[in-house]
Amino acid sequence: MAQLGNVADPERLHREPHDDTVQSTIAELVTALVRGAGIEDLLAKLTSASVALVPGADFAKISLIDDGHLRSIAATSQLTALLDGAQQTAGQGPCLDAINAQQPIHCSDLRTDVRWPRFARSATTAGVRSVLCFPLDMPGASGATLSLFGSQPGAFGASSDATAAMLANHAAMALVTEEHERQFKAALATRDVIGQAKGMLMERFGVDSARAFTMLKAISQRTNTPVRHLAASLVDRRRAHDDDARMSIRDAGETTGDEERSRPKGNIRDERHDRAECCCGWTTC
Repeated sequence: MAQLGNVADPERLHREPHDDTVQSTIAELVTALVRGAGIEDLLAKLTSASVALVPGADFAKISLIDDGHLRSIAATSQLTALLDGAQQTAGQGPCLDAINAQQPIHCSDLRTDVRWPRFARSATTAGVRSVLCFPLDMPGASGATLSLFGSQPGAFGASSDATAAMLANHAAMALVTEEHERQFKAALATRDVIGQAKGMLMERFGVDSARAFTMLKAISQRTNTPVRHLAASLVDRRRAHDDDARMSIRDAGETTGDEERSRPKGNIRDERHDRAECCCGWTTC
């Protein structure tokens, strides 16, 4: 696992020119992503980098729409939960606008901006005056943003926009990479389960792999069940059947006394085999 040691260290701003610090921080974040840094650690460091590198930012968050609700998945302040809740309750706010329009949203002063009056009341009461939100370019996703907040009006200028845009692009890249990895692992798991189900049909009916898959597809079409779900159900039924058989054999050995325990082992194997014969539970078998 890659380590993100000095990424976004504020002390670096005093030792290096700002542009050099931004570039070196982005490079370190990219390297960490390539080396497999955990997504939670990476996004936490990225929001910290946003506060350290974006002029005027006092805290930052990365939010996404999850099941219709706006929530933060990385933040530098607990205040973000209040801001997410205020936007969700009001049905309006800079993060929601950035997601819906897929355009950056800039607010110089929430006390005078008339776009989100209900959100502005909650935010200014909490000490927020300036807002900068960048949507994350994530194809197929319901929406996400990198949002920065300042306690002073007019906190964000042109240099803030440029730096925030680079960090938002990196956040999107990290989330897309994590989603692709999740999908890849799910695909591998599905392939493994389908392989197990095919193996069971091959053993039960004495067919080859292609024929076993054809049987799975036929049952899938007849029952209107996706092949992956059908395979998982088949494997689960087999496991449950095997567990029941093992429990029955164990219970028989514990309850029938010396006579039952002295039965030839071959009979026990036959009983287990008999119980496993109709493991899949479909009439096809």
